[in-house]
Amino acid sequence: MTQTAPAETYAGKGIGDDIRQIGVVTKYELLKHLRSRRMFIFIGLAMLLFALITVLTIVLDGKLPGDPKTFIQEYLGLVSLLMIIGVSLFCAPLIASEFEERTALLMFPRPLKKTSFFLGKMIASYIVCGGIIAIYYVVCIVLSLINTGGVYTATFGSLGMALLFMLGAGGFALLISSVFSKGSTAIIVTIAILLLIFNIIDGTLSLFNIEPVFSLTYAGIDISNIVDGISTYENYIPQLDRTITTYYPSHGLAVSIIAIWAAVTTFLSLLMFRRREF
Repeated sequence: MTQTAPAETYAGKGIGDDIRQIGVVTKYELLKHLRSRRMFIFIGLAMLLFALITVLTIVLDGKLPGDPKTFIQEYLGLVSLLMIIGVSLFCAPLIASEFEERTALLMFPRPLKKTSFFLGKMIASYIVCGGIIAIYYVVCIVLSLINTGGVYTATFGSLGMALLFMLGAGGFALLISSVFSKGSTAIIVTIAILLLIFNIIDGTLSLFNIEPVFSLTYAGIDISNIVDGISTYENYIPQLDRTITTYYPSHGLAVSIIAIWAAVTTFLSLLMFRRREF
């Protein structure tokens, strides 16, 4: 039977002590991430994606685009995919690994609140994942300056949207992590749902001309569409003898959808983590 420390053990010294605890957990989680294989895997994937886009563009077109908008469009099409992989690697095992390795048993008999522990680990994961994505954007911006002499201004809005999407997808990954007891399982399930299940639902609803306004991945389209600027349009399909609507969320709708996902899933993850016994 798991022994629970006395209630007063978890009673902090106020908000200041809570912030201190969050800072300590964040610091050591960052150090752990910087030494982990997941960190190098994610950096490697980001570098590989960048290199593939650059090489393929040069091979197929003979050179990189000279227009800032066209140039940045080449590099932002798969950012949402990269972000999903990032939150799956860093957020999905966040809670599950504590139950798998039972490392939290070493922490909670000490005066450390579960909420501070959760928030510290979450913040560290977001710093690492968001930092790598931000570096990816910075490299694209620098290369755009060198190649085209300018930067398409919507690129910065895309970066903001990508970081917001990280909060929504990260919250969802934390929720999945709070259900499972193995980090590897949580990673696989998170990737499968975000890359397959959501997209299948989005595509199926679009076939019936229903906008998937509840879908996190549908809102994630706005990461690249801030630059592309495509609006919802209809296509007549002769083979089906019907009109199919291809949906693109407005910027305001995309922000609202992701913000709701981030708030609800993060809150539920924290609630489940606080109530779960080791």
